[in-house]
Amino acid sequence: MALPLEGIRILSMAEQLPGPYCSMLLGDLGAEVILLERPGVGDPARLVPYFLSVLGRNKKSITANLKSEKGREICLKLAQRSDVFLEGFRPGVMRRLGLDYESIRKANPKIIYCSISGYGQQGPYRDLPAHDTTYQGIAGMLSTYIERGDFPQRPTVPIADLSSAMFAVIGVLAALMARERLGVGQFVDVSMTDGLISWMSVVLGFFFNTGSATHPGGREPAYGVFQTRDNKYLTLSIAHEDHFWRNLCRALGKEELGEMPREERRQRREELVTMLREMLRAKTRDEWLKLLSEADVPCGPVSTIEEVVADPQVRHRGMIVEVGSVKQVAHPIKFSQTPAQIRMLPPKLGEHTEEILSSLGYSPREIEELRAGGVI
Repeated sequence: MALPLEGIRILSMAEQLPGPYCSMLLGDLGAEVILLERPGVGDPARLVPYFLSVLGRNKKSITANLKSEKGREICLKLAQRSDVFLEGFRPGVMRRLGLDYESIRKANPKIIYCSISGYGQQGPYRDLPAHDTTYQGIAGMLSTYIERGDFPQRPTVPIADLSSAMFAVIGVLAALMARERLGVGQFVDVSMTDGLISWMSVVLGFFFNTGSATHPGGREPAYGVFQTRDNKYLTLSIAHEDHFWRNLCRALGKEELGEMPREERRQRREELVTMLREMLRAKTRDEWLKLLSEADVPCGPVSTIEEVVADPQVRHRGMIVEVGSVKQVAHPIKFSQTPAQIRMLPPKLGEHTEEILSSLGYSPREIEELRAGGVI
């Protein structure tokens, strides 16, 4: 069966999480992904146990020392035959290697060159080091935790890394579409911080219109996490709907509170949250989930990782699959005609070096010379 990106080749030097997650999504959709890694070291994420056990699938690996002339030559030859060049270093690194957009574009004028970085290619912060938490802080995300009294908690999922990977996928696909119409490649600049600012659109929109940084949507008493009798947790997610609030009150035997207007619920939030916490401690999590679901109340379990893997909805959607005997998280988008596929498990470092160099015209003798010279 045909795949959406069949025939598209992606050359990736992007490391850690943003680039590998981006190229995994593109690879699942049929793109041929070639990882250009450092000899003997590869992506530093290879040192983290199982980090690339899912992210590395549907990819081939070649090693090349890009600080050598012959290594750069290999990279440029690969770029000539690629549609997309993906990198994730701090601004300036690729220019020092002689592999920046202008250099790659000379080799392939139609290349889509995508750079993922913390702050983007321009601006006063562009050269500063940082990781996910710092980007969340600058984007205003962490301040919302402080306002709710949750500080110093932070999301354990690296939101900036993953959101930038998804924005990079969007940028690459849009640039490929534009190339079909215009016949030219282009540079795609993806900033992790910019992506988080975009995800803060609702909060910022409220601020633009009211001058207040506290969005009222966060004041609903029945929107949060609650502990149950068996020391497990469930979520209630009544965002603003009066009918769901009435359903909850009816299920709790608090019909007299069911007609409370939304604004009053927000004003009495602390009182109502305290009441909900006390009442929900009366039954086990699963008892509440059955009762509340039957009452048409938005709720769900706070699942452990073990429960996620066994969850019937997750299973029904085919989100956990086995390739051979290896478990993988499936591609999240379902296509009716061109479904994503896991065609290859993650490669060993440099596993496809000889295969790829041979396709570029290097002879077996030349490949051995490159290996002996520390180029690959």
